[in-house]
Amino acid sequence: MSDEGAIPSIGRGAVRAAFLATEVPAQEFPRFSCSTSVGTDFGLTRPSSVPVVWRVTGHYNVSRRFSVGAGTGVSCYEKTLVPLFADAKFLLMRRRSFTPYAGCAAGYAFAPRRDANGGLLLNPELGVQYALRCGVHLFFAAGYELQRLERLRKYEGRWFSAEFAEQLSHGTLLLKVGVLF
Repeated sequence: MSDEGAIPSIGRGAVRAAFLATEVPAQEFPRFSCSTSVGTDFGLTRPSSVPVVWRVTGHYNVSRRFSVGAGTGVSCYEKTLVPLFADAKFLLMRRRSFTPYAGCAAGYAFAPRRDANGGLLLNPELGVQYALRCGVHLFFAAGYELQRLERLRKYEGRWFSAEFAEQLSHGTLLLKVGVLF
């Protein structure tokens, strides 16, 4: 009697153990995602204005609940600014229909016009995502935004004229809505 085609019993046990130990994730999550949002601020400091912001961000999903990324957009205060920022986002619980999250963006905003200079941008926020179909999420966020900038002012009177730089620091409550895909 020949045992040529038979697998030894130790080999069968090892195959079974390897099969049972193999973890198959129930649902794969994408490594990269993008978001876009629009929002408005409510001034908490003087000078206050009602700016409008639009942002687009690319995210690298480090895990199912934590992502980092970079973004840009347009912020319209007294002067138009173009922010460049790093972004981090943490889901406060496992993904569900409504998932709360905490995030923070930090960077620098540039002024495209010569009569202004940009400055520091800092935006911590809390929000909630609502899951739609096909991996698309709507989100709503509220947070504090600190935007510093310098604008050049001119004064022309009857007897003299002056030009000076005015340092502004906007502290605002930012409310925004967007789509994550």
